Amino acid sequence: MTTTLRSKVEVQLGWTWRDRIGPFVVTDDNRLLSVKELSDGAAAGQADVVWHAAGQTLAAGQSTTLELAALVQSVFNDTILISLARVKAILVVNKNATGSAFLLVGAAGADEFSAPFGMLGDTVKVMPASPLLLANLGEGWSVEPGHEVLLFQAIGGEVVFDIAILGTASQGGGGSSSSA
Repeated sequence: MTTTLRSKVEVQLGWTWRDRIGPFVVTDDNRLLSVKELSDGAAAGQADVVWHAAGQTLAAGQSTTLELAALVQSVFNDTILISLARVKAILVVNKNATGSAFLLVGAAGADEFSAPFGMLGDTVKVMPASPLLLANLGEGWSVEPGHEVLLFQAIGGEVVFDIAILGTASQGGGGSSSSA
């Protein structure tokens, strides 16, 4: 199977902040925006594979792991095996609209993928109705044998989440997904 991937990572934080100072209203209406389009390939600033899953549900206290070197995806009327060599971006969205249940990401222990977190054992919380974007759009984070497992844990209740992982199938030149 030959594939071509065009991808874009776009994140924006916008605000309108008003304050009354005496008889005057002062407004700070602004935004911070980052947009990066990645062409197809395995070099810096490129990506050639994406894995995604919507509506993933974990019961309170339940966990699941993703083996980044062996992600199964149903797409194009086929099941493909995506073996990531580099991770360019991970987007996780906690779909819970209310409550305090959150998703804890990281600290898988054995074979832990910790590159975006800084150290082995580090985690990050994805709070209700909130996204988490981890990105290294240049070179990406290397997925190495013995460091390829990402852990997700539901804390404080059931968590429903969506996830997408953008990356490359090889460390350097070319590569794409293959049929499983």
